[in-house]
Amino acid sequence: MRLKLLASTALVCLSLNLTGCITTSTLPDHQRPQQWGTVMNKHYNFYRISDTVFRSEQPSTEIIPALEEHNITVVINLRSRDRDKTVLAQHGFELVHVPINTWAIDRDDLLQVMKTIQIAQRNHKKVLIHCYHGSDRTGASVAMYRIIFENWSVDDALKEMKHGGYGFHPIWINIEKIFTPENIKWIREQLTNPS
Repeated sequence: MRLKLLASTALVCLSLNLTGCITTSTLPDHQRPQQWGTVMNKHYNFYRISDTVFRSEQPSTEIIPALEEHNITVVINLRSRDRDKTVLAQHGFELVHVPINTWAIDRDDLLQVMKTIQIAQRNHKKVLIHCYHGSDRTGASVAMYRIIFENWSVDDALKEMKHGGYGFHPIWINIEKIFTPENIKWIREQLTNPS
């Protein structure tokens, strides 16, 4: 009996580990909408989202020339760990740390990211948003950016988040639930009239 219980526990753990690595399907290039992110460097999951917003995985020293080439000055780190202080600080980037846990991401987290983007845009600065892989937390942030700043529909923003080739993990079903009309309205109100 104890052996069966151990085997069942091991199978459940293995299943969770494997599903955590599965990413959503990527639309083929010929079906990919033109307004979706443009790949700058696939190796670093580095994409241009708009003229002022970019996304990537955790930046390393190798990507710094590309960030500088695109005149990115503000870097938003969504990771709990702040590796940017050691990798990017001495290169003159304005570092913003908004630590988000993927399993607990909420509208307050996304509001902080939107506020940072709003301030950067007012100051004519370009922004890089990243987490560890540049997939889930970054994907949610970019989707909300699309909705709030570019007036995309929720459906279109979530399609890009999940099928844009950024590596979104479908295990994070909680992320989609943030994109309610109430949360979007609240974020818009906070950006317009902060209390």
